[in-house]
Amino acid sequence: MPVDTQRLSVTEQEGQVVITGLDAEAESKWGVMQLDQRHVLLSLGDGAASILKAPTSFGSCPSGVFRDFLLGLNVAHFSGVLAVDSGFGQKRLFFDHGQIVFAGSNIMDDRLGEVIFREARISLDELTDSAAQVTKSRKFGQVLIASSIFTNTELWLALKLQVRQIIRSLFMAEQVFFEMESGHGLAPTQVVFQESMQELITECYSFGCAFRSFLSKLKSDSQVALTVSGEKLKSEQAEGTFMADFIGLLGQESHVQSLLNASKLIDPYTVATLLNLVNQGLCRVTPEVDEGRRNVPHLAPLRGKVDALTYVLSSVRKGFEGAHKNLPIADLRTFAAALNPDGFASIYLDEHGALTKDCIGGMFSQCIANSGRIAYFDRALESLIQFLLQVAGDNLEYKVASGIRQDYRAVTQ
Repeated sequence: MPVDTQRLSVTEQEGQVVITGLDAEAESKWGVMQLDQRHVLLSLGDGAASILKAPTSFGSCPSGVFRDFLLGLNVAHFSGVLAVDSGFGQKRLFFDHGQIVFAGSNIMDDRLGEVIFREARISLDELTDSAAQVTKSRKFGQVLIASSIFTNTELWLALKLQVRQIIRSLFMAEQVFFEMESGHGLAPTQVVFQESMQELITECYSFGCAFRSFLSKLKSDSQVALTVSGEKLKSEQAEGTFMADFIGLLGQESHVQSLLNASKLIDPYTVATLLNLVNQGLCRVTPEVDEGRRNVPHLAPLRGKVDALTYVLSSVRKGFEGAHKNLPIADLRTFAAALNPDGFASIYLDEHGALTKDCIGGMFSQCIANSGRIAYFDRALESLIQFLLQVAGDNLEYKVASGIRQDYRAVTQ
């Protein structure tokens, strides 16, 4: 008989973990495996360890639990394949001694060429011409190398981006279904991430949090409106690029549902692209759902850092105005964009150098769901503050720039 996990309650009593809420007829024998200092894996019947040792195992869990499960596989040094069905295609994660070394997908939008085209790494003509040269014995990446479109280094980075994008996509859904197969040497090739598995999975999970928060704001009557001229936006993009085509589509389809119908991407990826544009302040969705800064105690440091950035920006702007100079907004926006990881834009500045409203909302949404992102955004915003102070020091008189820095130190002590 299946167990209703919504009715289960886990408590600690006198040093013991107590699970209550099981049906009287349910299997009462539990197995447990400690994964690290904060996580244990529980299972009914044969024991938790069998999940990682059995040739194949099945499971289903919410997105947040799936994050911890992947981290548990890392701690347990699992080797094998995790096939995941999130409702819009099947993805496969390849593990080697607990590390994700590759990922595959049966969705066309996850193919290497499609990923790097969306990220403006290749043109549409290069994508089309290269795809036509692919055979059973000649892979897309080999075509890019042979055609001198990519160097070996660029292809390596593109493969890492593809894997990262596939991992992120797993957290777009509220619930995932997976099947595990243990074994060694199953990955067709391997990539190596510089960050730890903890950092990689946390970042990918945070993307999912931002996506699902944005998705929850889209209603049946939602409309999309560009905040600046569509022709101006298109002129800033190279002709034939994915973003130029998408912006052109936005100019034709103002209704969210019609945009989804007209887009060549699967719905989740269309929504993700729209999320990036909204965060950049290039378009908005109406009617707006203003969640505001939720009164969550653990978000206080982040609220303070946002206010500190606003204060420093105002001071630096006044300093430039007093010196009759133009604040280098383009440099500020370029620096801010560089703080974002590939394909996951969380930090954007508007035409005045301030954080966009939706950017701030996205940061808070991520941190509400995943408190580990507070430290990440704290570092990013502090980097922006220090860059602003450096810009002031390099372009304004010493007395003015020094005064701005001292004022910032005074308000943050």
